[in-house]
Amino acid sequence: MTRHRTNGPASPDQRWRAVEEPYRALVVRNRVDEQFLAIEQQHRRLQEFCRNMTTAGGLLAIFSADRSRGITDVDFFLLALRRLHRVGELIRRSALPTAPLRQQLRDFDQRIKPVMTIRDVLEHLDDVAVEGRGGIGWGIGDDRLSVTYSGVTIDTFELFTAARNLHAAVRTVVDPIAANEPHGQAPIIDMHHGPACAALGSPS
Repeated sequence: MTRHRTNGPASPDQRWRAVEEPYRALVVRNRVDEQFLAIEQQHRRLQEFCRNMTTAGGLLAIFSADRSRGITDVDFFLLALRRLHRVGELIRRSALPTAPLRQQLRDFDQRIKPVMTIRDVLEHLDDVAVEGRGGIGWGIGDDRLSVTYSGVTIDTFELFTAARNLHAAVRTVVDPIAANEPHGQAPIIDMHHGPACAALGSPS
C-alpha cells in the first residue's frame, strides 16, 4: 500500500516524491528487476538463435521460419531495453540519493539511442517498404546479432552488457534503502544466485 508524508501534492512527480523513501526504492528495485529479466530472457533466445544459424544446417535456413522467429526476438529484446530506459527516467524522478548512478544512466542513454532508430524501423515497416528506404542488415555471430539500418548499428551482446551493468548499479544503490520498507518482499532477482549473475557468454 502506498503511503504519503503529505496530502494533496499538486503534480504526479510531487505525489511520487512524497511517498516514503523506502517504498520508492522498493518500486525502483522491482521495476529494474522485471525489465532486466525480460532482457535476459530475450538475450538467451537470441544467443540460441545465433548458435542455430551459424551451424551448417542453420545457414541453409537463413530465410526460414527460424529467421523470422529470430527477428521477432530482436523486436522484443529492443522493447525490453526501452522499458529499462524508462526505469532510468523513473529513477531520475524519484528523488532518491542516486548520485552514484548518474554516469551509468548517461552511459545507458547513449547506448539506447541507436535502439530507438532500429526499433522504430521495425515498428513502422509499412513506411519503410512504401518509401523504399531500403532494408535492415543482419549480421550473425556465435553469440550476438548486429542489426544495421541507414548507418545505425546495434550489437545485441553489447546492449545486454550495458543493461546488466546498469541493473547491477541500480541494485547496489537502492537495495539498502528498500530493505527499510517494512512490507517489502524479497527481491525478484537474487544478486548472488539469480539470473543477474548468470554467465551468458563473453564478448569476442
